[in-house]
This record gives sequence, C-alpha cells and structure tokens, in this order.
Amino acid sequence: MKTLLKPLTLLALLSPVGISALVAWQAARLPLKATVLSPAPLPPCTLPLQFRVAFPQNEPPVLPFSGSQGYTFMSNGWLSGEACRKGTLVISGQGQAAGGAAPALQVTLDSKVIWAGEFTEPTTVRVPVPAAGRLTLGYFNDFYRSEYRNASLENVQFRSDSCQTFGLDVFPAAGGSWNAQARSLVWLFGAPVTLRPCGAGLLTFRVSGREAARAFATLTFRQGGQEIRQLQLTGRPQQVSLRLNAQPLEIRIANPYFRELGDRNLTIRNVGFIPTP
Repeated sequence: MKTLLKPLTLLALLSPVGISALVAWQAARLPLKATVLSPAPLPPCTLPLQFRVAFPQNEPPVLPFSGSQGYTFMSNGWLSGEACRKGTLVISGQGQAAGGAAPALQVTLDSKVIWAGEFTEPTTVRVPVPAAGRLTLGYFNDFYRSEYRNASLENVQFRSDSCQTFGLDVFPAAGGSWNAQARSLVWLFGAPVTLRPCGAGLLTFRVSGREAARAFATLTFRQGGQEIRQLQLTGRPQQVSLRLNAQPLEIRIANPYFRELGDRNLTIRNVGFIPTP
C-alpha cells in the first residue's frame, strides 16, 4: 500500500523553464499530487552525468534504489541531469503493471521528447542524445486503487468542570491521522486510537465511515478495560456524546477491511551516460 493510499498521502512541482512545457502538457492529462514548487538549480554540468530527483523533492514517491544511480517511482515524478555533450543514455529498468497498463517512461532533452517506452520485465534501453542539454526522465502514468473501510470523527470536543483539553494518540499501525486545528480524526486499520481526557467529562463528536465489501466499520469504545459503547457507522454523520471518567479512552475499528486493487510503479535500476568522443 502506498502512503495510504497514494493516496491518502498528494504532489505537484514546477521545474525550471526547460521542463515547464512538458509538465504543463502532462498536468492537463494526469493529476499530479502536490503543491507546485520550483526545484533547486541543478549542479554545473559534469561527467559522469549525475541525475537528481527534480519532482517531488521532499516527498517519498521517488525513492533511491540500491546503487548509485537507481530510483523507484512510487508516484508521478521525474529526474533531471545535464548532458555536457551528445552521447548515449543507457537506462535499465523494470515495472509493475496495474490498471491494464505498464509504467511508461519519457526522456526529454530541453523539453523535447527523444524517447518514450514502457517497462515490465527487466529491460535495458539505449537512447541517443543528439546534443548537450538538460535531460529529464519522467514517469507520468502512475496508478493506484484500493478499497477500504474507515472511520472519521469530526468536531471532537471535550468538556468537564475542571478542564477542556485532551490528548490523542494515533499510531502508524492505525493508518490514520489527527488534525488538531480541524479537530478531526480519520483511520482505517484495526489498531486502536487513544484519547486521553484531562479529567472526567463529556466527549462529543460527529462520526461517519466509508463502506467497503458491503459493510461499514463498527466502532468500539473502551475505558478501564470495559466496553462502554459500540457504534455501527454509516455514510451519514451521527452526533455522539460519551460521558467519560479520567482514564484513557480506546477507540477501535472492530471489523477493519482493506484490499489493494492495483499499484503501478517504475524502478530505474541504473541510468548512465556515454558521451560521444
């Protein structure tokens, strides 16, 4: 699963002028997944040619692979490097097909496409580079689909005679997150989330869920080892009030469900440049 859900996890970044035309064309066809930013300038032209991640710069979907010039694209992204002269680009890669298509790579020289192809089984291709310039290796046809149940709490409030604060622990195994500013919580796996009230009082929130495999999530609420409430979610928000003591409240999805339907990825195991003598 991708950072959920490649989804749960979204990016976009503009490159310098040499890449902007390519990106604008691709953006009209495929949704990129983040805020548009400008990458840092590439280092001066050197040999051997070195590629760097140009998009996304600060997110995980383009991951270094084992080896000095290897990368795995978990989402749309591209690499850039400066060719000091004409030569041949040698690319070794493989891909994971999904959604009825294989991952595709585009190679551009100063925004002009000089090669495009798909990768499934391990393959090595040789791409003629006719002149010096900025080379870009772009992956733009990412695909990810999954189905899952989740639980979503909104406008979470706690009130007591002595205090109105609480802590909330959402561990990675729960597959979710807490937005303190919006007072909203969403998660989808069976690991519990824990609310720590500042004292005894009243907890209120609105709760809803996402249906999968013809069922919604069932929530259980426990304090001091005792179940104090069980709630069947629906797609429409329900207003809930719980009278709590000062002990931590454990909230758990009793019937979690997640199934990955497809995940298209591209791994460039090695990329090298052979300059023309």
